[in-house]
Amino acid sequence: MPLTDLELVSAAQAGDTAAFDELVARHQERIFALAHRILGSMDDASDVQQETFLRAWQSLRSFRRDAAFSTWLHRITVNMCMSRKRRKDLVADALELDEQRIPDQADCIGVVETAIAVRRALLEMPPCQRALIALREIEGRPFDEIAQVIGGSAASARTRMCRARKLLRDKMRPYLEEEATCLENACDTKTQSGRPPAAEGL
Repeated sequence: MPLTDLELVSAAQAGDTAAFDELVARHQERIFALAHRILGSMDDASDVQQETFLRAWQSLRSFRRDAAFSTWLHRITVNMCMSRKRRKDLVADALELDEQRIPDQADCIGVVETAIAVRRALLEMPPCQRALIALREIEGRPFDEIAQVIGGSAASARTRMCRARKLLRDKMRPYLEEEATCLENACDTKTQSGRPPAAEGL
């Protein structure tokens, strides 16, 4: 039966590097995904992933078991992302879209465009609010766990989440209004093209 995270932590705290390697293997994908959602750049997410586990190894003896190991890692990741964001403007890099990932199917174009619009809106938000959106809306974390990651109470996390959602809606509004206008114009064009030709000589 596989060891639990806490059992591996205990072994790693005693100097078992193989145990820590197992912890890295278990959590590295989620840490990368969280960092990528906050920063928007795969290169920077990869750097933060490495920095997170390096910091975790260096601080492992200070890990208290009042929270899950994964929550502790998430907290380190968010802090690393905030520090990196303060040091570097990532907007230009984060808006790059890997062309190989764009589906060829015409019916997926709208989905891709919406995803790009959401990414742009998120990148205009403060990193702390981006982290909230990622933890709650994408990873489905409960508010008590989010509070452990970002600090404060669960009630405070709920309030901050409401503000983050409102800000995201506000930033998405121009895109949604543009989509509604395009749809309305398309419907008008279709209606006009479907009209029968006027009778001549009447």
